[in-house]
Amino acid sequence: MKILYYLSLVLVLHCATNYASIIKDTEKAYYAGNYDAAIPQIRTLATEADNKDRLLYLMEAGMIFHTKGDYDSSIKAFKEAEQLADNIKVSVTRQGLSFLLSDNESNFTGEDFERVLIKFYIALNYIFLNKYEDAKIYFRRLDIELREMKFVQGKYKQNLCARYLDAILSESLGRYNDARVQYKNIQEIAPELVQVKGDRYVLAVKENDAGDMAKLAEGKSYVNAYNPSMSPVPYSQEMGEVIIINQAGKAATKESRGKILNDEKFTLAMRGALEGAIRAKGGGVSMGGVVAALSIAENPIPIYTKRDEESAKVKPVYLNGKNIGQTSIYNDYSDTAMQNFNENYNTIVAKNVASIAVKMVAAAVASEALARSLEKGKGNDDGGAALVGGLVRLGAGALAGYAASQTIAPDLRSWRLLPSNYQIKRLHLKPGTYKISIPGGKLPDGSESIEVTVESKKQIFLNFRTYNRE
Repeated sequence: MKILYYLSLVLVLHCATNYASIIKDTEKAYYAGNYDAAIPQIRTLATEADNKDRLLYLMEAGMIFHTKGDYDSSIKAFKEAEQLADNIKVSVTRQGLSFLLSDNESNFTGEDFERVLIKFYIALNYIFLNKYEDAKIYFRRLDIELREMKFVQGKYKQNLCARYLDAILSESLGRYNDARVQYKNIQEIAPELVQVKGDRYVLAVKENDAGDMAKLAEGKSYVNAYNPSMSPVPYSQEMGEVIIINQAGKAATKESRGKILNDEKFTLAMRGALEGAIRAKGGGVSMGGVVAALSIAENPIPIYTKRDEESAKVKPVYLNGKNIGQTSIYNDYSDTAMQNFNENYNTIVAKNVASIAVKMVAAAVASEALARSLEKGKGNDDGGAALVGGLVRLGAGALAGYAASQTIAPDLRSWRLLPSNYQIKRLHLKPGTYKISIPGGKLPDGSESIEVTVESKKQIFLNFRTYNRE
């Protein structure tokens, strides 16, 4: 009978473990800066994971290796994730069908802006390995995806950090037109990033383009150029560069919105769907009984919640002990994830209330049918039959309602080891030795500052990570 199906489903789902609990020890080691402990844990999870979760574990693994500074291993993990992500068919009807089973039972595919991040990290790893041509290949692949997203989706999904680093890298490789295009893209999408005016002026100087230098002269004031004595100086082509990348804070994570009936939008949409399902399959079931079963169900659509917001703020940069200004945020993953979910919420509710209603009514009908069959089995003992039937109806209804409610539980899987946002500070420096630090920021080796030797026309990329250490 259907009630047995729901009972078995309860047992299966009861044994299922929330993703946050599964990765808890790995996450704790990672955010304590103990990457050597986190690596074997994530390796075990990735090896033993079901196919539906393997992509997420590979993404987490790539992040751990990257933060540790093991860029070759990070590339290997992210390339495996890239291949898996490309092979997963992302159906446009996925959200519409997801409630036929719990979302936790479906393949983790990641959002489009997260799959872009896989390629971004491969390119970033190549940059830190000084393999600029390989990095450029991945920026080119990434740019194709960003262009497609630009025309069909919101600008908030654009990864401006990737575009900015691509532009800087293109300058280093002498591909000035690529750099020019990316700077213009950034200004179109985020005109508030006024420092890009300085980058465009520097590009004009590198190209010896007098016309552009005159047209973009305003950008001079946005160029951060210094000599070893820490005096601001005009930009010159003989300078070297230090590009400081600060991966700040901890990414927002998926949390439960609470019970379905606590959400006014869901409740209003659900009532009409329940009435229709009861008329179609009710079998004597009342609206009150179905609503009682539904009252324990969680909202199947999660919500992203920010964390460690203090660490995610822009940071001052210290050059030889002097504060020379703050980093700028070029990509805010947490805001993108939250806006994406909020933007789709009403649409997802409208598409799925009918399937939820059918589940809940089916659960109530199954429990009612079991109670009636037991009443019949008691023969003429009307009092006993009514008592047993009532008890079964109560217990079976609760069980069936709980089982059905679990099939619409929210999918709380999310990329938990990402930073909240990506910040950059670009410095043009006269050849010499400089000490650089960011308050609260650490380099892959755990140090809080670094001394670099700047050479003429050479670039140095620094990888800082700031978060509240647990």
